[in-house]
Parts: sequence; structure tokens; C-alpha cells
Amino acid sequence: MMSIPAALALVALSLEIACAAVMFFIARAPGWSRVRLMGLIATSAAAYTAVNLLSFSVSNDAPSLRWIFEMNLVNAAVHACMWIWFTFADEKGAWSSVPRWAQWQALITLLAALAVALSGSATDPDSVFAVAPGLRGVATIGYQLTVMGNLVAALIVSILVSCGLEYFRRARLGYPGSREILVGFALFGLCIVEEALVAAGALEFYFLSDVGYLFIVIPLAGQLIARFSDDARRLSRLSVELATEVKARTSERDAARESLIEQQRLAALGRLAAGVGHEINNPLQYVISNLEELESEETGDEASWQQNALANALEGAERIRRVVEGLRRYGAVSERFEPVALHDVVRTALRIAEPQLRAVANVRTTLGPVPLVLGDEGQLVQCVVNHLVNAAQSLASTKQRSSEIVVGTDTSSNGQACVRISDNGDGFPAELLPRLGEPYVSTRVQQGGTGLGIFLSHGLIVAHGGTLTLHNAETGGAVVEICLPPATSPSTSAIANGGDMPGSAHPAKQVAGRARRILLVDDEPALVAVLQRGLSRLGHTVIAARDGVEALALAQHGGFDVVLSDLMMPHMSGAELAAALADQHPRLRERMLIMTGGAVSDEHSAFLERTDVIVVEKPVRLAQLATAIDRLT
Repeated sequence: MMSIPAALALVALSLEIACAAVMFFIARAPGWSRVRLMGLIATSAAAYTAVNLLSFSVSNDAPSLRWIFEMNLVNAAVHACMWIWFTFADEKGAWSSVPRWAQWQALITLLAALAVALSGSATDPDSVFAVAPGLRGVATIGYQLTVMGNLVAALIVSILVSCGLEYFRRARLGYPGSREILVGFALFGLCIVEEALVAAGALEFYFLSDVGYLFIVIPLAGQLIARFSDDARRLSRLSVELATEVKARTSERDAARESLIEQQRLAALGRLAAGVGHEINNPLQYVISNLEELESEETGDEASWQQNALANALEGAERIRRVVEGLRRYGAVSERFEPVALHDVVRTALRIAEPQLRAVANVRTTLGPVPLVLGDEGQLVQCVVNHLVNAAQSLASTKQRSSEIVVGTDTSSNGQACVRISDNGDGFPAELLPRLGEPYVSTRVQQGGTGLGIFLSHGLIVAHGGTLTLHNAETGGAVVEICLPPATSPSTSAIANGGDMPGSAHPAKQVAGRARRILLVDDEPALVAVLQRGLSRLGHTVIAARDGVEALALAQHGGFDVVLSDLMMPHMSGAELAAALADQHPRLRERMLIMTGGAVSDEHSAFLERTDVIVVEKPVRLAQLATAIDRLT
């Protein structure tokens, strides 16, 4: 029957081997390389216990028992060296990170243990003692250590004391796991004292060194379990945070995708508006020209209903022209900043936003004098429209009876031109006001707001060198203020003070200057007919061509002073005609006017942006066209 000491040793060996196997397996994971040192500690303890267990099978063989005692002295030294490595190494477990004094202490102890074990001078063969505790099992025979053996044992104990003192220091500082290891060292020390007393004959009991080694291996397993628990909790927390972050990022991605789709839809709408504008402006051109022609006829009764009807028709046509021009400006983006009148920007924005404003609020304007600003009119109109629509949507949600939006312009104390949009609604939420302008921050999340309108407006205004300010009025309601630096280039004061662009008012009847021979190129028969009549009344000779190919054939005969050409035509566009004239009739190319209702392609837009291209926008009044021809020639 197995003795109790052998059973204890076998249990200890099983636990130490299991701990070592688990530790070496875990050490393969990224970030757990230091656990390999724990595995080495458990392995050295298991080696000591395994050799000690061997002594029970050779209890009557004296040479074998001496060899076992000396081998375990080496195992004890290795175990101590593993502890000093684990205790003083860095997080990666590098031997080079161990302090120099600790390295020398471990090296000297290990070399001394090997020396006395290999020389057989660790034990005294004449000093034999028997351990007979009086319990079941055979007696254990042991050998006394020599002076050299005791010196090696003292070196081993000194290493363990150094490690114990370090864990005592760490326990006082609150390092996790240090207290448990310190308790294990204390129990191991008691086992060593117990074994010394048994060897000296002062105590009759089992050798407990096997159990002692287990005491200092178990805290390592506990430390490993604690780290696993911490990592599991951290992983769980990170998983929740990651899931929350993924959800938030997915929402942002969806919002960005929807915003991108919306931007693409608006871009397509801009291109559609340009195309529709071209199609509207062509017939509008000959509607206005015909009305002008009828208006110029002398009836003898200036107050007759016909004259009033014609005046109203011309006013209606002019309103259509302004709406189409507003759409064109809203969809157009120019890479070059030009002098812009903020009054025109406000008027265009109000016309575009009017369908959404009309149903929810009374709009009042207070347009004070402001200087011109340098910028892209379409982008500025877009910014004002965004905030007008935001104000309308905010007022619609309040459902109050007397909703009002006030749009005003004035000059700030530092000379900047400012547009102010205010309403009498509930104002901006106080908790969101500091963050408005950040992407995806919206006051209308529940209504489908993406939070990109103010963000994009802010970016456009900053690109113009201006500022966008949002705040709540003291009397309630939201206030949006856009301020832009004044243009440095000289311009007419009429534009700065909100007057119409030159030539945009109803023209007076004018008499043309010297008669010109004009080559008119357009594929709209009705437009060609009305322009021929109008320009002929002013004394010009007009020869018409249906497209660029026919125009080139007519130009071969020469004698033309001006080429007045549409941009978009079949067979050959106005841009292609300009290139052909530059090659074949360069003098005539210099006297070419491009008359267009709007570009619908990037190629045509780039052509109209060129500095050597003179553009007359449809619909154009006859007097304006005559003035442009005179200036060109």
C-alpha cells in the first residue's frame, strides 16, 4: 500500500504538471509570453517532486538515495533561479531586464549547486537518519548535508528571501496577486523549517517539501485565473463598447450614404435644372422678343388694355427668367470668385425657398446697404436657402399661428457684409447649440435630419473667408448670421446697394449704332425669326444659319461683322464652331458672341468659363443684345 508521504508527493506532482501544461499552453497566446516563466516555475517544482517520489521506491538503496538528495539540491536551485527571473523581469519576461545583482545571485547559486552535486560533496554518507513518524507506510531514510551542501541550501534560501521581500514590497503597494504569492512563500518557508527540524531529529513527521513547492505554485495559478477573469471582463466590456461603436458608425455610415445619395440627387437636380433652364430660356427668348416687338408698335392709346396686357406679359416673362436664373445659379459651382451682391443672393434664395416658406411663415425682408463680396453666387445662395428651409421646418413643427421669418442685410462694425435670418420659433436647443455645425449633429433627427446642412454651409462660408454664427435671440427664436469680407475690387455702387445689374431693368427703346452684318446661328426657327426682325428694325443685316456647318459655309463668303451663335446645336455646337472659326477665320472668331440658355455638360461649362469667350445669356432683351454687338465691334 502506498505510504502517505508518497501519496502526498503524487498529488503534488499531478497538480504541478497540470499547472505547467496549462501555463505553457496559455503562454502561446499574444501578450501572454510572461506566463512561460510561470510554467518553468511549475515544471521545476514538478521535477523536484518527481525525483523525491523516486526515493520511495529505492528507500533501501543508499547510493541511489544520495544521488536523489543531490539531484534535488540542483532542482531546488533551478526553482529558485526561475523565481528570481519571474519576480524581477519586465512584462515580456526578458532575462536581460532582470537587475544585474539578481542575475549574479541566481548564476552563483546554480553553479554552486551543480558543482557540489556533480562532485558528490553535498551529503555526508556517514550521517544517515531515519524518519519513522509512526503512521502507515515505510520509514524514510535521509542524509545530512555537508558544509558545502548547507552553503548551497543557504544560497537557495537567500534567493527565495529576496523574492519574498520584493513581493512584500509589492503587497504594501497594492500590486495585484502579490499578497497571495507572499502567503505561498510564507507557507513554503514553514515547510522548509519543518523539514530541517525533522532532519535534525527534533520533530518526528513527514518531509513536507513537496507540499511546500505546491504552496508557491498554486498562487501562480490563482494569479493566472485572476488575469483571465480581468481579461474576460475587459473583453466583455470592449465587446459591448465595440458593438455600440459599430452601431454608431453604422448609423453614421448610413447617414453619410443617405447624405451622399441626397448630394448626388441634388447634383443630378442641378444638371436637370440647367437642362430645363436651357429648354425654357430658348422659347422664353422669343416670347420676350415678340412681346417687345408688339410693345414697340405705336397704338396711339398708351393706356389701352392691349398695352397693359403686354406690360403684364413682359413682367410675367421677366419673373420666369428670374426663377430660371435662380435655379441655374443654385446648381452652378464656379472655381473663380467674383463680386457678388448679397441682395441678389437673398432675392434668389427667397425665390427658390418660397414654396416651403409660403405655407408656414410670413417672410419679411429688411435689406440694408452692404458692400459687394467676393464669392461664388451659387454657393452663397445654397447657404441662405439651407437656413431658410431650416427655419421653415422648425416653425412648421411648432405649429404656431403667427410664424415669421425675417431676412435682413447690414454692414457690421468691421465693414463686413452680413445676412441675418431670424424666426420667432422655439430657437435652437440649448444642449445642442455648442455642437451645431458638427457633422451628423441635427435638431431634427426624429424628422430625418442628417445634420450635414449646417456643416456644409459652415464649410462654404469659411471657404469664402467669412463666419457663420448661430444663437438664440433674447426674445426667443433662432438667429443665423452670415458675415463675409467686402470685395476689394471696385464695382458700381448700384450693385452694392441692392440695385439691379446693368441692363436687367426694362430697356428703353434704343436706336442701334452703325449697321452691322450679322451671322445668326441657331436651330430654333421661331427664335431666329424674331431676332431677325428685331435686329433688322435696328438697321442690322442678319443672315441665319441652322447649325455650325451651315455657318462655316456662309463664313467662307466673308463680309460678316459679328457671329451670334447658340451654344447647344445639332451637328456642330457653338464651342466647336468657335474652334473652327479660330482656325479658318480668326478675325471673325474675335467678334463672336455665344448666346445660351445654360450649359448642361462639363465641357460646355468649361468653354463658357474661358476668358476669350463672350457670353450673352438667354433670354436677352433686344436693347441689351444691340449694346453687346456695338461693344464687340
